[in-house]
Amino acid sequence: MTESSFEKLEELVLYLMRQSKIPGLSVAVVKDGHSIYVRGFGARNREKNLPMTPDTLWQIASISKSFCAMAIMQLVEKGKVDLHAPVNKYINFKLGKKAKPIEVHHLLSHSSGIPELDAISASIYKDVFVPMSSEQDFMTFINNAYTEIAADPGKMFMYNNDMYACLGLIVEKVTNTKYAHYVKENILKPLGMNRSTYLDEELEKDHDVISGYVPSKDGLSMDPKPVRNDPLLYACGGLNSSVRELQNYMITVMNDGVFKGNRVLERSSIERMWKPHIKPPKGYGKAGYGYGWGIDDDFFGCDMVHHGGNLDTSGGFLAMIPAKKLGVVVGQIPNPTGAPASITRALLATLMAQKTDKAAPELETKKRLEALEGKYKSYGGSQIELSMRDAVLYAKFTYEGIKGYETTVPLAIKDLKKLRFTVPYAIDRMELEVQGAIDRKTRKVTLKADRYYYHKV
Repeated sequence: MTESSFEKLEELVLYLMRQSKIPGLSVAVVKDGHSIYVRGFGARNREKNLPMTPDTLWQIASISKSFCAMAIMQLVEKGKVDLHAPVNKYINFKLGKKAKPIEVHHLLSHSSGIPELDAISASIYKDVFVPMSSEQDFMTFINNAYTEIAADPGKMFMYNNDMYACLGLIVEKVTNTKYAHYVKENILKPLGMNRSTYLDEELEKDHDVISGYVPSKDGLSMDPKPVRNDPLLYACGGLNSSVRELQNYMITVMNDGVFKGNRVLERSSIERMWKPHIKPPKGYGKAGYGYGWGIDDDFFGCDMVHHGGNLDTSGGFLAMIPAKKLGVVVGQIPNPTGAPASITRALLATLMAQKTDKAAPELETKKRLEALEGKYKSYGGSQIELSMRDAVLYAKFTYEGIKGYETTVPLAIKDLKKLRFTVPYAIDRMELEVQGAIDRKTRKVTLKADRYYYHKV
C-alpha cells in the first residue's frame, strides 16, 4: 500500500469524524503478521486536549465477546468444558426444557432462543433500579425469565449480552478463577497485551485512557460521561484495550493461534469459532455467526471475519480477511451508529485495491443525505427541516398559519439516486412522497412534499 493510499484514508477518517462529531479515533492495520499502520486522530480528552493515540485504552465493548469465546475454547481443549453440555452443568442456569436443553454452544452462537433480558444494562446503569449487585442477583433475574423464551435452542439468532455473561461465569466456575484474571493470564499476557485490562483500578493508574463522552440531546456537541464497567459486563463487553495491542490479537488468530512462538489456541478451535453456526439478521454476518465472530463470505471474493462493539461512551469494529492475512481495527469515542464499521470496511477495500463505495456503500449514502440536511421554506412560509439521527433521516414539518402545529417523522429511502423518500405510514392508502433535487450548476437544493415546494434556506 502506497503512502498516498494512506493519505486518502486519513482524509476519509477526518471527514467522517467531522460529520459524525467524533472527538477521538484510532486505527491499526496488520498484514502478513506485521503492523503496517497505526495512528490516532483527535482527542481522548477534549477538556485537556490530550491526543488520541494508537496506545489509548478504550472500552472495546462487544469485541470483548471474541475473547470470551477464546477462553471457552481453551477450556474445551483442556477437557474442562463440553460445548454440547447443558449450561446448567456448570452454573445455576434454569432456563430451557429438559428435552431440549440450552447448551454452551447456543450461548456462544447467540442461538439460545432467549431474547436480550437487559440484566447487564441493569448492572452498569445504576440510575434504573434493578437489584443487580452480585452473581446471585444476576442468576435470579435470568432464571425468572422462563416466560420470555422465544424459540427452541438452535432455531433463532437473538443477540444476547446476558448469555455471554453466563459464559464468563462458566469460565470462573471451571477454573476457580476470576474471569478477568483468567483472561489476563491465559490470553492477554501471552499476546503481549500487557496494558489491556478489565479492571478500573488498573485504568486509573494508566496515563493514556479515554475520557467518556456521549452526544448531547441536541446532537450538536459532546457531554462528558463516566465510562461504565462492572464484572458482569467483562465477558460480553468490558475489556479495555488499544488498537496497537489488538494488532497482536489479530496477528495471533490469523496465525492459527500462535503469537511469537506462544500457542494460545489450536487451529481447529479457531476454525470452529469462525464457522457459521446460525444465520443472523443483517449486520451480524451475511454468511452466519460463529462463536464471538460474524462471518461475511462475499467481501470481494473473500471471507471476512468481524465483530463490532457499541457502548454509549466508546465503540469500535475489528475485521480480518484471513486468506490475505489482513486485518483492521478502529476504536473511537463515543460511538455514532455505523462509523467504525464503515471506516474499517473502507480501509480493507483500499488495502485490497478495491473501491470503497462497494465495501461501504453507506458512506456514499451519508454524503448524499448530508447534502439534503438543513432547513427549507415554501413560498407561503411552511417549513421542513431534514436531519440525520442514529442513521435515520427525519423530517420536521411546520405549517404556516397553523399555530403550534409541528410534527417530526422518519423518511424511508425509496430511490437514493433520484432522492426520493416516503413517510412510512401504517395505513396502506396513505403516502407522502418527498422528492429532492440538486441543481447541477448552482447546487441549490429544493424539495417537493405533497402539494408544497420548498427551497433550502
